[in-house]
Amino acid sequence: MSQSRAIVPVQLAIGVGVLAISAMLGYGAFLFPEEMGFVILGAYVYPYAVAVFLAGVGVVLCFQTVTGGFRELADHDDESAKVVPGGKAGVAWVTGGLLGVAVLINLIGFVLSAALLFACSARGFGSRHPLRDLAIGIALTLPIYWLFNAGLGVSLPPLVNAWI
Repeated sequence: MSQSRAIVPVQLAIGVGVLAISAMLGYGAFLFPEEMGFVILGAYVYPYAVAVFLAGVGVVLCFQTVTGGFRELADHDDESAKVVPGGKAGVAWVTGGLLGVAVLINLIGFVLSAALLFACSARGFGSRHPLRDLAIGIALTLPIYWLFNAGLGVSLPPLVNAWI
């Protein structure tokens, strides 16, 4: 059995902060009038879903804090803790991804440009698997595209532009 640790105030503040953001988002969604719905779902559905997800994350973070601290954190004397991905190169990759979306979204469509942003951001945080990251980016972006177009009726740039 592991030894008991004191509650780390910063960790508890993070969990409580995530819960507070969730509550604010849920309250904001509650204030949406029902007639603000677009096609299938009301405009309040997505903020409620995000608020519920954040509440779950906040509860898990608070639970971990009071039961020994956040899991999977490297110890300060652990050699792997000294390797920090990112730095200036990481900032450049993320910034390049953001600029790429701004330039390419109307040329290659929402899904591909957002997937490119995901892959660049993953590279900025140390990933060395660009094709896998691009595939994950597409897998994450497709449901968002469909939910916005079909669920909310918000017109995003095409899934894939006609010239591709």
